[in-house]
Amino acid sequence: MGKESYIGGDYIETTGGDVKNYANEIYNSSSLNQFVQNAGRVISHNVNESPPLINPNIKLKRFIVHFRRPSDYDGKYGFDWLREEYIFPIKMVTNDNNGTPINAATPLCKNVNKLKQEYLTGVKNSIVPYGIKYYPAWLSIFAHTTTKEFAHGSRMHTSGISLDLQFDEIDSIVSDGTEIILESKNKHLKISPGKIPISEVLATKKTSRNINGKNINFYKLNKKVTIKCEGGALNQDEEIKVFAKLKDNNTGIEEKQEVGKLMVYKNNVIPKAEIVVVNVITPGNSAQLKDDFQYLFKNQSFNQALIRAEISIDTKFDINLLPLEDADVINFKQKMSGNDSEFIKNTLGVLYDRYGKFKAVGGINGNQNKKTYLFLTSLTAGNVLGSCSIDSNRNWGNFYIVYNAGLKDGHTIMHECGHSLSLPHVFQEGARAKHTFYHGYTDNYMDYTWQAGVFRNGTLFSSGANAHKGKMYSFFKWQWDIMRGDRSLTHNY
Repeated sequence: MGKESYIGGDYIETTGGDVKNYANEIYNSSSLNQFVQNAGRVISHNVNESPPLINPNIKLKRFIVHFRRPSDYDGKYGFDWLREEYIFPIKMVTNDNNGTPINAATPLCKNVNKLKQEYLTGVKNSIVPYGIKYYPAWLSIFAHTTTKEFAHGSRMHTSGISLDLQFDEIDSIVSDGTEIILESKNKHLKISPGKIPISEVLATKKTSRNINGKNINFYKLNKKVTIKCEGGALNQDEEIKVFAKLKDNNTGIEEKQEVGKLMVYKNNVIPKAEIVVVNVITPGNSAQLKDDFQYLFKNQSFNQALIRAEISIDTKFDINLLPLEDADVINFKQKMSGNDSEFIKNTLGVLYDRYGKFKAVGGINGNQNKKTYLFLTSLTAGNVLGSCSIDSNRNWGNFYIVYNAGLKDGHTIMHECGHSLSLPHVFQEGARAKHTFYHGYTDNYMDYTWQAGVFRNGTLFSSGANAHKGKMYSFFKWQWDIMRGDRSLTHNY
């Protein structure tokens, strides 16, 4: 058959072999000047032959496809999406962040519209399948490359990462030969499988969930899609498109609809966070970082933001060896057992700037400092597990301290390091907050492991444990952006 192509202006070019023009009644070919047909054979039909029609019983069923995190996610890659409980009243919230009682199903984010817009920021070619606004999930993985292909590649995601696919029904999905197709235009993104028959979806159990009073039936293929980046880095954010395709085998005509999308975070710049671990020795006490926390730094936290976090120095800071006549040393020894977190933290910062073996030029909280200092101490500070420094402009500083109660708590050590890399709490209120969530309801590193309860006598009490406690491994995509801009990171190494 021939092919008609629009050239421009008033011209349509027909190329190839046979050309058939169909019309139910009168077919007119006219021109003010000259009418030319060039092809091997041209046949014009009217009522003598009807055009081929797609079988009206064959129509692509409507559904939406979402990429989701497997249930055993433990932070080894970055994955973020607009959770339904963040924008719909699904979870029960006991109290506001100031202790005011709520005791009602409430969206976990306080400004839903602002959060929705956040998850459309940076999205390539936004889609609205079947009139439904689509919020893509975001994935971040390291590129697996040779040094020649990209100097800062990594073996961390050599085998790729596996994601769930969730199929939300609009129409009931049937076994009609529909095919799910996953495509990326970037040659370094490898997706397996590239095609999934609808019959495989239907082989799983249909489940339903209630969202804002509406039941949504869905299927889920667990760890169905493996994605890797190899042979080169991504120089910009990329997309993986998901299509549903149904073909009429009688006519060869097909219907194809984009029904999903995954955004993949660019990975051509890999900053380094150098961590200096300082074991503070006080009279009769010392502390030490557990070995498995080094794994957390490298593989289950800041790697999500494509930051290479490494413990570059592990040193000791012995208070007993400091000059006895120093007024700050004397004051510290006298008050270090008083459970005053701010005093211990701030005085240690002053003393290390003065006497530390690996002290930073320009001061530990200065802009020239390209390291993050983690002070470990067996001292106690009441109920405080850890605390991060703040500079003179009330910005997060470059060092933090973990007290005795937090030494065995990996969440505390990563949480406070997150502060040092410019992140506020997820429940932070006011101008310094990117988005504000209710205290103790997310799986984010920058949340607390307990829910906010009543505020009494100057203390915020707990109304219960965070449901994600023990599995709080995630950072949001917008937190990746903030951390990657922190002043302490090194880009040339």
